Amino acid sequence: MGFLDFQAAGGAVGAAGSRDAEAFAPDARAWSDSAAWNGRVPRPDEDVVIPPGRTVVVDGDVRAASITVFGTLLFAPRELSLRARWILVEGGGALRAGSAETPRDARLTISLGGGAPDENAHGLGTAFLAAVRGGTIDLHGRQRKSWVPLGDSTVAGGRTLRLAQPVDWQAGDPIAIASGGAELPLVEERSIEAVARDGMAVTVDRPLQHRHLGERSPLRAPAGTLGKVVLMGRGIVVEGDEASVERGFGAHCLIGSGARDGDEGARSSIGRFRSVEFRRVGQFGRRGRFPLHWSANGDSGASCAIDCLIHHSFQRGVVVAGSPHVRLAGNVVYKPYGHAFVIEHAEDAAQTVAANLAVRPRVARFADPALRGLHEHRPRAFWFGPLRAPPLTIRRPR
Repeated sequence: MGFLDFQAAGGAVGAAGSRDAEAFAPDARAWSDSAAWNGRVPRPDEDVVIPPGRTVVVDGDVRAASITVFGTLLFAPRELSLRARWILVEGGGALRAGSAETPRDARLTISLGGGAPDENAHGLGTAFLAAVRGGTIDLHGRQRKSWVPLGDSTVAGGRTLRLAQPVDWQAGDPIAIASGGAELPLVEERSIEAVARDGMAVTVDRPLQHRHLGERSPLRAPAGTLGKVVLMGRGIVVEGDEASVERGFGAHCLIGSGARDGDEGARSSIGRFRSVEFRRVGQFGRRGRFPLHWSANGDSGASCAIDCLIHHSFQRGVVVAGSPHVRLAGNVVYKPYGHAFVIEHAEDAAQTVAANLAVRPRVARFADPALRGLHEHRPRAFWFGPLRAPPLTIRRPR
């Protein structure tokens, strides 16, 4: 068990079928509508391409071998799942679920994997969700309190957590309580049984095993050792498939310009993630295969990750390299192998990185010298500084 300090205090900030498509744009077509595919809906084992100028709305659970988006891919307002080996958003293409102004209420699960680990589609491997050369990924779940400090200290055997800030959590939500710092890490997972009317206390389903110090504790203790309570779920989920855990080979999400030798047309891409859960993610020992990764994207001031959760990560958490000005706020990286947050541009971190929490980064011993260079045999919550690994080379789809 281990817990490392955080960057800043405080928590973060229809109808069926074609009628769903019509709600988005006059020319939108439902995935289940053969007119969207020139006469035949793709089979689950086919590679799907959405061409420029076409808008397709996922209106039911979908399986595909792979999905390449040059046009626009949207999601109907109901509980949905999308499964593919990988998804690539290319050029002016866009994949969108909700927006900052109108977040998505219905659950959405994007599952990636099922291919051979040595597959290398477009130089990105497999089990990826990626936006390159000007692509855009917008995933905006319903805003909920991501994590809060513990208010009063708990007692072993108790079931009530008195919080320092009100929460909008509900009975049945999974949570984690972490405290103690690097020397005496204490992490417990529970489910909420009841929430006080004012949101300032929750009752959990099982007694706590440990005492966790709260902000109002009479004992003097470093801020990093005080308890934090984390919401362990989100309404939009990006995940690796069920075989990920055994292989340490999960999904990975990349935002990049797609720069390559002789490519003068590379454009910055955009990734905006709010209240998104990334689970069974990262690919252990594989360079550039991180849960949420901005790579060689140039100025990325239009990109953000806010109130997101990364857990069951096999390699790091959030990595920002060659992509200054990404806004990171209110995110939680829970028990990653290696560093939780790796940010190359330390000079702009004070303006763009705030209120993020890292819980128990775990020792990682990589064979690749470029990965070993960041000393993850002593994992940190936050690593700021130059990265040794070269930018990814992304092949243009044919």
